[in-house]
Amino acid sequence: MTSMNQASCISFLLCHFLLVNCCSHPATHRGPFKSNISIPALFVFGDSWVDSGNAKYMGNPNPSSAYGVDFKVDNQSRATNGKTMADFIAQTFGLPLPPPFLSLEKSESIQFGANYASSGCGILPEIKQYTFGNCMVLDEQIELFKSSVKNLRKTDGLSKSLIFINMGQNDIDLNKKLQYNASLDMGQYLAEPLSKRLQMLYDLGGRKFLVSNVLPLGCRPFSISQETPTTRCVERLNKLASQFNSYLPQMLKDLQSTLSGSKFVLLDVYKVFEDVFSKPASYGISDISHSCCAIDSVKHIPICKNGEVCSDRNQYAFFDAIHPTEVMNSIMISRCLKDSSVCKPINLMKLVKA
Repeated sequence: MTSMNQASCISFLLCHFLLVNCCSHPATHRGPFKSNISIPALFVFGDSWVDSGNAKYMGNPNPSSAYGVDFKVDNQSRATNGKTMADFIAQTFGLPLPPPFLSLEKSESIQFGANYASSGCGILPEIKQYTFGNCMVLDEQIELFKSSVKNLRKTDGLSKSLIFINMGQNDIDLNKKLQYNASLDMGQYLAEPLSKRLQMLYDLGGRKFLVSNVLPLGCRPFSISQETPTTRCVERLNKLASQFNSYLPQMLKDLQSTLSGSKFVLLDVYKVFEDVFSKPASYGISDISHSCCAIDSVKHIPICKNGEVCSDRNQYAFFDAIHPTEVMNSIMISRCLKDSSVCKPINLMKLVKA
């Protein structure tokens, strides 16, 4: 073979390699994922992003039939078309999906974990008076956890389990109604209350914590439709999100240095959304600005109407006007598992091994 032919062959193979890797890249960020590492249990706290059904046990109206369209186990219990971030974490480490705590009978075990998350609620107790429907704030979720883990504390199961917290978005959205101290920015306003609640979970036996920040709130379809910004996103809301997010790294670092044996990891949801927004095709997504389902514009609420769902759900970042699709949830956990620029200071795999 001549040197020219060799060069052509190498060039062809290189191009083929790059093409294959480029085209297969989106799939590497999508679940399901499997790990040969196991954890005893997963306990979930948060809002509608991770609620697996507690909302429907609190007397709230049944959600639209659009929700759970791709979920085979228990549809209409999650505010997305399929799995949440918490579901992907459980699946990765070989656990059953954490059941909504309110669905359990008193005699049922939470050996493998439980989900205490409550749609519409937040970190601050006073948020309840302004939310849509009935919900449990973080204090109430922790009280349920306290009452249900007494037996687990007798073993090392709880200290080796993972506690996942996804909360803050509703507190920021309702900041005008909450009338918080204007001399404080959103980070100062929320970080201290969150820090106290994390310490409460530590005192109850938790040692491994995964805490997420919030996405660019001004880039949600609902935010854009409400304020019609001159830029692609509502920068005022992104600024509030960034204020809250900026306090979390140091807050978690301080907790870890103070609380013996603890490990705190930040899941940078904001960064993942920014990455997807900047290069959506790299993640197999084509629509970053619209909701997959039809929104009830008459009632001015950011949730799906019955039945009207896009057919290409894997192409959308948002399922309704405020919640991510299953694909976005899988992307966030995929990045978190091995990427220490998304889950930091160590990735989720290292946290579980610690």
